[in-house]
Amino acid sequence: MHKFRMILPLLLLGSLLFSCDLINPPEKIPSYINIDTIRIQVDDFDQGSATHQISNVFLTVENSLLGIFEMPFTIPCLSTGMQDVFIRPGIRLNGIAGSRIEYPFFTPFRDSVDLVAGEVTVISPVLTYKDECKFPWIEDFEDAGVSFIYSQFADTTIKNQTSIVSSGRYSGAIFLDSINRYFEATGPKDFVLPGNAATVLFEFDYITNLEFELGVYVLEDGAAIWNSLLVVRQNSNWKRFYADLHTTVAYNPNAEAYRIGFRAEYDSTRTETQHIFLDNVKLIHF
Repeated sequence: MHKFRMILPLLLLGSLLFSCDLINPPEKIPSYINIDTIRIQVDDFDQGSATHQISNVFLTVENSLLGIFEMPFTIPCLSTGMQDVFIRPGIRLNGIAGSRIEYPFFTPFRDSVDLVAGEVTVISPVLTYKDECKFPWIEDFEDAGVSFIYSQFADTTIKNQTSIVSSGRYSGAIFLDSINRYFEATGPKDFVLPGNAATVLFEFDYITNLEFELGVYVLEDGAAIWNSLLVVRQNSNWKRFYADLHTTVAYNPNAEAYRIGFRAEYDSTRTETQHIFLDNVKLIHF
């Protein structure tokens, strides 16, 4: 009887410990994925420069979306062993931090990666444009002339210069002062843009100490009506801007063509020369 009284508590204790192991099993050691940057590979002649402002990626491992992550990042992953990693680039549309979308024109990066528990695997994606991309307008300012047409009201032009460039040897500079007060220029021709909810982006690198306007002339029934799309804010370092033209196309189903352009006006409350630097202008759609 005494032996039974001693054995029973031991059995109860063993059952309790076994139950705890079932409720709280040992935690699995994760692997880690690191991505610092993305590199773009282009055909310079047909596709323009490789500059980009890809700020985040949509990361999928074995068909499971882990999330959208701002680069650079290192994140844990419970998957280990050889895994199919799928990476889609993301951008800020219209310069708005809250308007993050998947960039549609690059082929997503896919690779089979060996993920090891407790170790960091560095992935360095290289992206290329999809074959079906069209580039009706590319301006990199590397030629003697520029492919802009100036408004009759503009009293200043874009000048090729070498002191401040995003890539290559030249960028385009616009200077405004108390004499040269207004700039307006559009692309080299009227562009017919795809409808049917197709993505159309107008991209450019810029530095500016002056706010300027981006818009399009909508051509319909012999008239050209200016549609202001957005205002680009001051920025002291090179950034790439991705402007959405799809919405404008959708709102104008009877438009015959579009003329894309910039406007800027001298700020008379400031005495210094005001400048806008542009580089790697690109219109792109499918």
